[in-house]
Amino acid sequence: MTGIFHRFLQMTGVLLLMSLAVFMLIGLMPGDPVDLMLAGNPQMTPEDAARLRTLYGLDQPLFSRYTHWLATALSGDMGYSRLYGQPVLSVIGPRLLNTLALMGSALLFTVIAAIPLGIYAAHHKHTRRDAAINVATLAGLSAPPFWTGIMLIVFCAAQNNWLPASADMGNPVSLILPVVTMGLASLAVYTRHTRSAMVGALKADHIRTARAKGCSVPRTLWHHAFRNAAAPVLTIFMLDLGVISGGAVTIETVFAFPGMGKLMFDAVMGNDYNLALAGFLVLTTLVLIANFIADILYRYLDPRVRA
Repeated sequence: MTGIFHRFLQMTGVLLLMSLAVFMLIGLMPGDPVDLMLAGNPQMTPEDAARLRTLYGLDQPLFSRYTHWLATALSGDMGYSRLYGQPVLSVIGPRLLNTLALMGSALLFTVIAAIPLGIYAAHHKHTRRDAAINVATLAGLSAPPFWTGIMLIVFCAAQNNWLPASADMGNPVSLILPVVTMGLASLAVYTRHTRSAMVGALKADHIRTARAKGCSVPRTLWHHAFRNAAAPVLTIFMLDLGVISGGAVTIETVFAFPGMGKLMFDAVMGNDYNLALAGFLVLTTLVLIANFIADILYRYLDPRVRA
């Protein structure tokens, strides 16, 4: 319990530092909401702009604005979105659920494909089958996700009209292309890590004992070897959530998917400070929670860590 409490304190500290860093970076962006109002309303006078800057606290030093924002955010008020004219949390809620559904589907697709491929490659180490899987995964690592998404749109939607080019939460078929694109971005990494972990696990003494006692190949691979290889693979899965979250920005933009990535892109391009800041913090929190869960599961899978 002490270790879990320490990890919770570390997560809180990381969130505070992240909020400060993101707030400062967003505050240093050129232009502010008042400048955009001036550009959109020629009748606004400089006196009106000065009153608005005072009203929004934009005339205060950057760190003073941060402390005011932090106190307000801790009370549950993340401010209003300038682009949507709604409270930030009301805008983020539905988009976050869409992104979690997309990420969950992509992770499920990746796990179902990568773990058997990695185990198969490790079992047939240094054969043509292993080499073919390594070449395919290397090609997957080299292909940028946005390029993969565009190629899938061209081939599956534009040329053959097999699948919709844009994603719609009301049509599950339209989610196939973004899920596959996001899954392929991580499939190569997970396959190679699974293979590496399994190669080490298959060299253990208890694996030779299991084979000598006549244990079947599937039981040896899945029950004995993969159980030892699962801990590092699980850690990679959880740590990769941050990479997947970052990839969601480009993938959701390519497929016009109504998720957090597209929302943050629009917020940054539209100088919606409150929405961009809250979006970054939500994604950071997701990554920290995933790492926290990975620590707990790692202790469960590996008794040496508990000791």
